[in-house]
Amino acid sequence: MSRIQRAFVSLMVIGVVVAAAQAAQPARRSGRGRGGSSRSSLTGLVSMEQVQKDLGLNADQIAKVKKVTDTLNAESRKQRAALREKITDRAKRAPKEAELRDLFDKKAREQLSPILGRDKLIRLYQIRLQVRPTLDSLDSKFVAERLKITADQKKKFAAINKDMQAKRTALFASMRNATQEQRSAAYAKHRKMREETDKQVLAVLKDFLEAIQNVLRLNPRAR
Repeated sequence: MSRIQRAFVSLMVIGVVVAAAQAAQPARRSGRGRGGSSRSSLTGLVSMEQVQKDLGLNADQIAKVKKVTDTLNAESRKQRAALREKITDRAKRAPKEAELRDLFDKKAREQLSPILGRDKLIRLYQIRLQVRPTLDSLDSKFVAERLKITADQKKKFAAINKDMQAKRTALFASMRNATQEQRSAAYAKHRKMREETDKQVLAVLKDFLEAIQNVLRLNPRAR
């Protein structure tokens, strides 16, 4: 990661401390947690063997995590299917899908918190911020609120995202009858497109993130 990206991750990890503590408190009072799955979702990541090893989960925790993720993923699939039937236009459906992602992200945090504990939950968020595209992280209501994204920045992010989506759609359309070698080349191109998009997004946040990094450097306890 670049220096600016590390500052971005550091800020989000600090913010997650607050979220994790808030999620853990009701769980401790009740004795149990309350309540979707891509590779960068909380449920998707925590289900991966390498992530579970990184977190140092024991067999009991892994079993409890599986129960939570299976239940949430089934519920998420059901609600997303209902949403697709209700709103067939993809563009009109997108805002509702974003709301669903935020909802299940919140449910996953609440239910995983008493299983993982604060430190492991923070580490899980850190891993997610490192593997997902920066625009996806900024699409999170929690992240946007922590960064205090301005209206002007949102407009710039929307323009960057629109350009990225158009390029990605064209790229994947070219893969329909492609050979394995051509597909590999296309995926490599897609990774470069993501990297370039991240650079554009981070450039919009550069001054803010550099200020955050200065705070972290002057106050190591904030890390």
